[in-house]
Amino acid sequence: MQSRRDATLNLASLLHHAPGSELEVEAEGLLEPAEELLVADGLRLAGAIAWHVRVINTGGDDDFVADGTIDATAVMECRRCLTDVQVHVGTDFVYPMSYRPSDQPLRLEELEDEEEELLVFGRPEVDFAPLLTELVAIEVPLTALCRDDCRGLNQDGVNLNEHPELADDRVTAGGLNGNVRIKGLDEALKDLERES
Repeated sequence: MQSRRDATLNLASLLHHAPGSELEVEAEGLLEPAEELLVADGLRLAGAIAWHVRVINTGGDDDFVADGTIDATAVMECRRCLTDVQVHVGTDFVYPMSYRPSDQPLRLEELEDEEEELLVFGRPEVDFAPLLTELVAIEVPLTALCRDDCRGLNQDGVNLNEHPELADDRVTAGGLNGNVRIKGLDEALKDLERES
């Protein structure tokens, strides 16, 4: 399957209300999001987003449901040594959807009375790329580790995984159990305890 910059579905067949009209449109592909989408979501990827989207006519005039899945590999910095780490990201989603004729692209609107969002589209050709990219960004964890026993950086910014000989003896002996000590923090915490 070849990567594309869009994830467009043609929903025209769902907008016909004649008997025998299609009730769902389905597509899948590989999405290489445009740079502005990645920047807007603060996202770096190690390849394309694999996606699957299905839009179902729920029987109303302009009411639909969109569901699907995404799978991607995000690139993050290790929280200890700052090297790049690849993190698998995947999720499924379901959104109510409504057709409101306009020139507007697909957008999310918050419903007033509920804690739910509504996808609104204005044209039969709907590009899901911005939504899919945003869903990947939402699923990216806050932090990542390159490995469980990552030694981090020393005070001079040297990666201790690459230069273990520069590691503090307490860290190499496992005395900190992977926790990093901040100079003076123990004393400050003891002072706070005494004051309260």
